[in-house]
Amino acid sequence: MNLLMLKFSSIRAKFILLFTFFFLLPFILFGSMWYHRSTQVIEDNAVASAQKSIQQTDRYLNYYFNDLERSTLPYITHPLIEAFMKLSPDDEYQRYIITAQIQNQVIDQVIYGKKEIYGFSIYSDSGMSVSNLSSTMDYWKNRDIVKLEPKDVRTVSYNSVHWENQSPILTISRAFTVKNTKGLLLIDLRIKDISALISSVGSSQTGLTWIANAEDTIVLHPDQSLIGGPVPDWYYEHIKNQEQGSLIVEDSGVKKLVVFERSPLTEWTLISEVPLAELTGDLFSLRNVTIIVFMAVSLIALLVVGGFSLRLTNALSNMRRLMKRAGSGEMFVRAHVAQGKQDELYELYESFNQMVEQLQRLINEVHASELREKELVIKQRETMLKSMQAQINPHFLYNTLEVINSYAILENMMPISRMATSLAALFRYSITSGSEEVSLDEEMAHIQTYLDIQKERFEELTVEFQFNRADLRHIQTLRLTIQPLVENAFRHGYDKHERYPEFIGISGEPAPEGYRLLIMDKGAGWSPM
Repeated sequence: MNLLMLKFSSIRAKFILLFTFFFLLPFILFGSMWYHRSTQVIEDNAVASAQKSIQQTDRYLNYYFNDLERSTLPYITHPLIEAFMKLSPDDEYQRYIITAQIQNQVIDQVIYGKKEIYGFSIYSDSGMSVSNLSSTMDYWKNRDIVKLEPKDVRTVSYNSVHWENQSPILTISRAFTVKNTKGLLLIDLRIKDISALISSVGSSQTGLTWIANAEDTIVLHPDQSLIGGPVPDWYYEHIKNQEQGSLIVEDSGVKKLVVFERSPLTEWTLISEVPLAELTGDLFSLRNVTIIVFMAVSLIALLVVGGFSLRLTNALSNMRRLMKRAGSGEMFVRAHVAQGKQDELYELYESFNQMVEQLQRLINEVHASELREKELVIKQRETMLKSMQAQINPHFLYNTLEVINSYAILENMMPISRMATSLAALFRYSITSGSEEVSLDEEMAHIQTYLDIQKERFEELTVEFQFNRADLRHIQTLRLTIQPLVENAFRHGYDKHERYPEFIGISGEPAPEGYRLLIMDKGAGWSPM
């Protein structure tokens, strides 16, 4: 138990536990919940969209047939129709006259401008008929009128489909009575034209909408070869005795979302079929891409944070081991300092190495000082302390200025931030080791940083540069040769005369003997030199 407690008391173990319980487990739990919920929402939205489409189609059909029924009502009560219904089959002459008038004044008016109407026919109870299909009258006489009559209490029937000239025709029959004489009105519609009207209303772009009548026969379908044929097998199992609903079926190896609704007016069942893969493919792809992106971002964050934390804990563990060894008297141990590192761990390792070196030196000096007098020992220790204080790393100043810059940004004190940044750049350039010879372009960049600080001090100061930076890159000069000249412009041009600095201009141009720089100000002038 003690070993287990010791194992989980380390920073690394605590980090792993915290990450597991507060990030990994919640991510898996909520990710799984979101995955299943998004799948359900996508399917629900698909069903709702299909139901809306099929309801819109049903409303259009109901509106169309109601309008067709209303528009034909005046023709049923037309005086010519009433006269036709009273005719006797033996009165052939009168029958010829009235049927001709009906065709010219009634039927032509009905079908005018309505290309979907193929035929308009009226049958009387006495066996006479009148129709615009006069060229096929023998065929019309052979139709089974009994089957076309509406059943039960209905006055309109929408169930009959037959083929005419290789085109499917839907026959709507309407029973009526004129002066105690029963008649039957037949309106033949081109299914192709009705299908085109329906497809422009609300059909799905990826699926299809078809219609079955009460006799389980397909009356409308985008594939005309199926019109007049039987419904699929799954229709009998899932839709036959239902008013409306939705289901997912597999037809020819393809999963489809099927939404259906029965129309009380026509007793037709409208069925919308949409391939499930096409309907939800983009949404599922978007969901999967979102999951993948989220997991990738989380993994990258985990690797970055985990790697940083592992590096930090390893560094601390290593430092703890080194401290124990140094505490046990091993003054020769040193922390490995990687080249190019400038962070806090680098400073910690450097400080540890300096501390061990100093401790080792102090120990050696203490042993040596036992043979000397106490006064000499004290002086030697003071000398060593002063030597240690003189070894302050210049990076301490950089880090201090960076902290000032950070606090200035947090407090929205941008002038302080700019001055701290410029001052750090100015100091870094001034103390940079290496060759004293630099390009004039680097020197002018240093002057620009210096003038940025002066502009923060003097708000009215205007700085103007007039030279080609490309020329400066090929000209060598000594480090910090231009800054004293610019400082003299402030000192002798403005400060000496107690004037507020308002303008500093620097221009340059190639000269035969080298490159000429001109530093200008609008002060009171310098004394002759």
